[in-house]
Amino acid sequence: MNRIKELRTSNGWRQQDLAARLNTNQQTVGRYETGTRGLDVETILKLCEIFGCSADYLLGRSDLPSPELSDEERELVAAFRQADGDAKDMVRLALKRWKAAKPTGSKDAAS
Repeated sequence: MNRIKELRTSNGWRQQDLAARLNTNQQTVGRYETGTRGLDVETILKLCEIFGCSADYLLGRSDLPSPELSDEERELVAAFRQADGDAKDMVRLALKRWKAAKPTGSKDAAS
């Protein structure tokens, strides 16, 4: 599914609703969603502002809606960077085992 359509429908909006926010018409939104009309930089930035997501997410280049890290994620990254080689290896092994045990398509409850 097109990311624009996915974001629009997850907000419960019709094409006309998004068109009003973009100051355009429903047909143009439909063309964005089908890919028959390309996005200019201004429209990409406006869509990112409307949906509160990154351009990479909007364009399907990332599965993370926002590049922002939570405080906990920043703390984990900082600790990992300060760890010695053995500690980093332990973290890598734990993550490898967690990924192997995680059912396909499931979402982590802690996320």
